[in-house]
Amino acid sequence: MLVECYLVDEEGEENKVEPSELKITHKTLLIIVHHDDRYIYVFKGANVSIVQKFASARRASSMRLQYAYKIRHIEEAEGMTEGDLELLAHFGGIIEDAGAPVKTAKKEAVLAKPKTLKIPPVKPLPTKKTTTIAKITTTITKKPSAKIDTKAKALEDLPPKLSKVVKTMMSLEPPEGSSCDYILAGTKLYIILGENKTDLRKGNFKLEEISTLPEGVFPAENYYPRILVANQKVLGVELWARR
Repeated sequence: MLVECYLVDEEGEENKVEPSELKITHKTLLIIVHHDDRYIYVFKGANVSIVQKFASARRASSMRLQYAYKIRHIEEAEGMTEGDLELLAHFGGIIEDAGAPVKTAKKEAVLAKPKTLKIPPVKPLPTKKTTTIAKITTTITKKPSAKIDTKAKALEDLPPKLSKVVKTMMSLEPPEGSSCDYILAGTKLYIILGENKTDLRKGNFKLEEISTLPEGVFPAENYYPRILVANQKVLGVELWARR
């Protein structure tokens, strides 16, 4: 069986591993390039993060263009078929954190019962965060005070609407002790790439559109939003993580 295996960690970083060294748990996001089947299998454990899902969708899409293979998503939380379990069994199956294998021996396909997606209630932002959003609204409706480097790397080859959002981001004071990973602009989601994402005013970052998004509801549990408003219109939403 000719395969290549890649693990995507909680930070969205990809690491190639040998099949014999795999340890699949409920927190594992595993990409298997199966050259015999000509398939790219994306296994998502029940407890993987939204960052892992977005990163794997982007990487699997790139691999599909590279190899011209089909993609099959295996969602532990949604239920797996007998074929999915047999594939994972070649790599030791799913193992609990304590080290005990999960029982997977079933003759029929293991399918999850249909269920209704539950959208978690919106939690009120802490007073400090609410104050930050209020300040942002006031600042954006006025002429930005910060000087923007029009030759900054972040502004290269951007469409006009997105360029306006990025210029707004670069004119604002960054939240203390945080870094920005994603930005929502219109109906598009962009990942922010760069060495320093704590101060976007320097423009030392690039935006990359996540063209292939996984379906479903994704509570951004580890992020807090910053809303960009100008002329009574929402330009975009930044997703910041405290680090």
